[in-house]
Amino acid sequence: MPDGPLLLESPPSPLRAWLTLVSLGIRRQARVRQMVWIALGLMAATALFVGLNTSMGQWSLLERRARPHRMSYEEHLLHLRATQGFLRPEPAAAVHLAVLGATRAALDHSAFLVFSRWIIFAVFQSFLLPLWTLAFATDAIGGEREGRTLIWLFTRPLPRWSIYLAKYFSALPWCLGMNLLGFAVICLSAGEPGMLALRLFWPAVLAGTFAFAALFHLIAALFRRPAIIGLLYSFFFETLVSDLPGDLKRMSLSFYIRSIMFDATSALELAPDSLTVYSPVDGATAWGVLAGVTIVLTLIGMWFFSRGEYTEDV
Repeated sequence: MPDGPLLLESPPSPLRAWLTLVSLGIRRQARVRQMVWIALGLMAATALFVGLNTSMGQWSLLERRARPHRMSYEEHLLHLRATQGFLRPEPAAAVHLAVLGATRAALDHSAFLVFSRWIIFAVFQSFLLPLWTLAFATDAIGGEREGRTLIWLFTRPLPRWSIYLAKYFSALPWCLGMNLLGFAVICLSAGEPGMLALRLFWPAVLAGTFAFAALFHLIAALFRRPAIIGLLYSFFFETLVSDLPGDLKRMSLSFYIRSIMFDATSALELAPDSLTVYSPVDGATAWGVLAGVTIVLTLIGMWFFSRGEYTEDV
């Protein structure tokens, strides 16, 4: 019999081992890499550009002039309001007043509409959002492959599919933090219209981050240079295809992210320039597609990672 007290060790727990792997992956993602520096540089440059335009009052149409040396839109609207009752019968004056009210409402929301079209849609949603996501999502497995440490992961008492899922969840907090923080910084740089955009669009950014993270995590499991493949996809598919006429754009994630944004601003009448070209789906459909894509891509990645050889890594 041993002299000392008996120490009873707790049985191995697969759940505890999986959570430990997630925690280790989150800490490992904290390493600053070249892609992260590029993402931070783009965030700073975009915020600076937005801030300069905000300081010059470039978002609102109130002070813009239709032609050089002419009245601004606001001045012209005030002039029309001042002369609305001259030599007009009462029904015509009522119609004139209604048109002036609608025009005034459109001008009051013009800063938000211009900022959304040129910064949120053209820059952030179709370019920065996928780029910032791949900065972390491709490294969860890609970093293990480049560092030739997959053999260590495969020796863990966990099935491969759970390792793939753990690496996805370890990258997800960083993807969400980067995208939501970057989106907030850009919106706050725009002042009042940016605050409105932040309040209306952040759920679309959240849904898009989950879907893009699942896609780039799968790419990292399929290819040895996932960052390059992800960049090619972001530049030539999400940036270009999502704006093409026809149904091809429905294969891009950006199309459904933008559809959620259009649905969130239905009361403000923020719509595509041409419904026949873009034709967004309703918000519920877009949410369902992004959620389904996230789940399906994750399941495909778990299946492939469980059966991949990865002989070059070991």
